[in-house]
Amino acid sequence: MASTATALSGPPYIFVSTPACVQRCLSSGVLQAKSVHDYLSIIILDKADLLFTYGYEKNLKDLKTHIPKRCQCLLMAATSSDDVESLKKLYLHNPYILTLAEVGDGKDEIVPKNVQQFWIQCSYRDKLLYILAILKLDLVQKKFGIKSAVLNAELPVN
Repeated sequence: MASTATALSGPPYIFVSTPACVQRCLSSGVLQAKSVHDYLSIIILDKADLLFTYGYEKNLKDLKTHIPKRCQCLLMAATSSDDVESLKKLYLHNPYILTLAEVGDGKDEIVPKNVQQFWIQCSYRDKLLYILAILKLDLVQKKFGIKSAVLNAELPVN
C-alpha cells in the first residue's frame, strides 16, 4: 500500500487495478474519492463476463457510487451473460453494443464497417517520423503524455 500511495501522490492518467484494490485504496485514503469523481473520464471493465465470478460484485457496486455521470464506461467481454447485463445496467447510460463476428461464421466481415482500424508497417528507425506526420496532419487527436501509470501488483505483469 505504501508504494501505491507514492505512485498515487497526484491523480494518475492511467490506473490499472482490480476492483478490490481500488476499494482498498479508497477506504484507506490512498486514493481520494473526490479525485476519482473530479478526474475520472474513462473506466474500462475488462473480462466483464467474469468479474462477478471472481468475487468483485460488491466492490463494483461500491465503486459505482464514486463514478461521475460524465464518465465513459467500456465493458469488454468475450461472451454475453447475465453478469454482463447486470454490469451494463449498473454502469452504462446509453450503451452501444459492438459485437465482432467470429472468423468463418459466414457473416459479412470480421470487423464491422463502423469500426476503423489502421496499420502502418515501418522500420523502427522511421517510427517517430510516421508519428510526427500523423500528428502534424491532424489524423489523430493530440492527447499524448502520461503523467503516471499504476500497475496493481495483484495483476500479472505480462
